[in-house]
Amino acid sequence: MVDINKMVEGYFDQAGLSFNRLLGLIEEQMDVLDQISLMQEKMNLDPGETKSIDIKFPKIRINEDFGKMGTDDRAIIEKFTKNIAGSTLEEKLANINQILTTKKEGATIGEILSTMVTCEILSSIITQYTESAGGFIFEGFLAGLFGGQSVQITKPEDIPGMDAKGKPITDVVLNDKHYSLKLLGATTGVKGSFNNMVEHFKAVNHVIYLDARRIDKDQGLQFGEFTITLEGFLDVFVTPFLKTVWKKDADRFEDAAAFQQKVSELKNSNVGVKRISFGKKGFSTQLPGWTTFDFSPKAGVLQEGKISPQGMSQLMDEIISADPEELQKFANFSVIYAESKFEGTKAEKLFGSYGLVEDIKQAIKDKNREEILRLLELTPGYGPVPQQFEFTREQAESIGNFKEIGTLMIGKEYMLNTFAMYADLLKATISPVYEQLQFFTNNINDYFLGVSGEEAPQDRKQYALDAITNAKELRVATDAAVKKIEAEGSTE
Repeated sequence: MVDINKMVEGYFDQAGLSFNRLLGLIEEQMDVLDQISLMQEKMNLDPGETKSIDIKFPKIRINEDFGKMGTDDRAIIEKFTKNIAGSTLEEKLANINQILTTKKEGATIGEILSTMVTCEILSSIITQYTESAGGFIFEGFLAGLFGGQSVQITKPEDIPGMDAKGKPITDVVLNDKHYSLKLLGATTGVKGSFNNMVEHFKAVNHVIYLDARRIDKDQGLQFGEFTITLEGFLDVFVTPFLKTVWKKDADRFEDAAAFQQKVSELKNSNVGVKRISFGKKGFSTQLPGWTTFDFSPKAGVLQEGKISPQGMSQLMDEIISADPEELQKFANFSVIYAESKFEGTKAEKLFGSYGLVEDIKQAIKDKNREEILRLLELTPGYGPVPQQFEFTREQAESIGNFKEIGTLMIGKEYMLNTFAMYADLLKATISPVYEQLQFFTNNINDYFLGVSGEEAPQDRKQYALDAITNAKELRVATDAAVKKIEAEGSTE
């Protein structure tokens, strides 16, 4: 039987790379990297001419240890994501999209590899896992993406001073900020324990709710976030749940200054205004013949008495900035506007009475943290039978500080477009290395695992010879990749 160790050592003798050393390197990677062929598609270049894409990339084994500092899997994911710059998720998404959406001039091998592996992991999470199971993996992955001291939270003891019942509100701590992560469908609600939310604020002064919503099931992820603090607690857990109804009767004013004050309050609180009326014509410089202005969301071409959203906003600004003495000439005044209804809403189920809401509002105004928490413990949402809160997507996005922070399109067709942009570079560097590594690994496995009696010695010998050829090709491919990466470094 051929002595494969001597054959490889003979070939690599000058480089000092023995077969045992090479096999050891391969074995270190076998539990981490599975070779995959990432999609093939024909691109139309010229009529009748086609080009196939067959890019080889490493595939990271998705593991719950991504979120735990000090584990081997955490170290691996940090290596593969370290080239994605940014201190916030918004910045990291923007830098990923620089590679994904348009060909970035001067993009390095490290940037491309980090981006593609990251997107492959995210794609696997949303295609192979349910929302709940995928959400847990997603939490750990984000902790690994940020690296450093970022960590996944799995039990109350992970947060000093926390006394939550069950899993705490915080899912991950990223750059010292507490995040509650939700991997959701397009219309899935945002849910949580109101009791645990109150307990959270006894130990932590904020939490950022990060929603990652699937686009067309598995084509991408849309990210949005909103922040909850004790100071803004009612803005999150009361305001979005209130029902808006139009007042039946108008507020009437004889005094111009009082009328201005009311319009200013409505403007600042962003309350919908249905109608504004004057006692005589001539106040509006744009529409001097009108006394009554009715809000109409579809008003375009001027209709008698109908005014567009922009027109109503401009009219209110004109009233607020008017000289009170001049405005007084157009008395009497009236305004019909929207009111928020507390009764029969989710807010009532959580807080019980609007009187308690008013007490909490006053404690917030007084900046009395202990009193805020004490009052929250009196709510039905806190107990004795704790309740769940739930925001619809529309309610979540209506929260005052909600913002969209980025979208990643990682479906098959989108990724193929990205591969196409960097195809020449990837085929000349990354793909040959991982391709030969896989061939070498397969042949080494076949050599050692050949079953006596089922495979003749000469068949097993061929596996060994093929492995030697693979090793030679792997060295050539690695040398080429090293030269390319060194060239990148010399131009930075």
